[in-house]
Amino acid sequence: MPEQTVSHDELDHTNDEEEPCKELLILYATETGNAQDCADYIARQCRRIGFHGRVLSVDAYSPIDLIEEPLVLFVVSTTGSGVEPRAMTALWNILLRSNLPGDLFEGLPFAVFGLGDTSYEKFCWAAKMLSRRMESLGATEICERGEADEQHPLGIEGTLEPWTAQFLKVLSQLAQQPEGYEVASSATPPPRVVLPAASSTDLKNAKDPMDNDSRYHRAKVSVNKRMTAQDWYQDVRHLEFDFEDDVKHDPGDVAVIHPIAEAEDVQSFLDLMKWSDKADTPLTIRRNVTGK
Repeated sequence: MPEQTVSHDELDHTNDEEEPCKELLILYATETGNAQDCADYIARQCRRIGFHGRVLSVDAYSPIDLIEEPLVLFVVSTTGSGVEPRAMTALWNILLRSNLPGDLFEGLPFAVFGLGDTSYEKFCWAAKMLSRRMESLGATEICERGEADEQHPLGIEGTLEPWTAQFLKVLSQLAQQPEGYEVASSATPPPRVVLPAASSTDLKNAKDPMDNDSRYHRAKVSVNKRMTAQDWYQDVRHLEFDFEDDVKHDPGDVAVIHPIAEAEDVQSFLDLMKWSDKADTPLTIRRNVTGK
């Protein structure tokens, strides 16, 4: 999904528009970041119709507060053979308690958008199970569950965009807004991130995660071999890495790979975009999901 970036001044101008009047909690559970990207996208689109989407990872939210929420959207990926992301495990264990009353979430409107891959038998399993469990505890599902498939010709976006459009229609109906209502029909949603110039304090406190986070490890690819036939639509790879340090892991752990771009490739891109004179200007990347 293409993203916008604006200066701090442009952001302030954007905020002169009418503020959202409805609250929406968006909880995401992700392993690789796709569910978070979807949650951010939906939150930005919701601002079009006056809804303020508060986006949080499930493991950063207190489950007990769900009872007090006016409206909740879950964006949940499925890992492996129908397993929920680790960020969701604590919430899921609480929801599965047998002593919870059947009317625990009575009157709570909710929706679920799942991410999965139809090449696995239990497609979007975590989202399906969450949807059923919330309903069994009295919550009301206000929109047909979204199920994004990695195998879709357009990828996740092939489901995300039409589902979000349908979800916005449902929200408008809940808010009793006229058909086609938008806070500012001529305005695009606020950008996902803003890039203000880095202050001296920002530069002083900046840390390289490769040097300051024990979860990061440097490695070189020693083996990169295709496992599937050349005429098969899936390109499954066997990768082996040579690490500079001793890496410990448990079965089921997920590795997120951050490739290092070659210097000449970076310079070629900067020249193409005509950014060479700005490439060394320090910037601060700040999330701007709510546009505030």
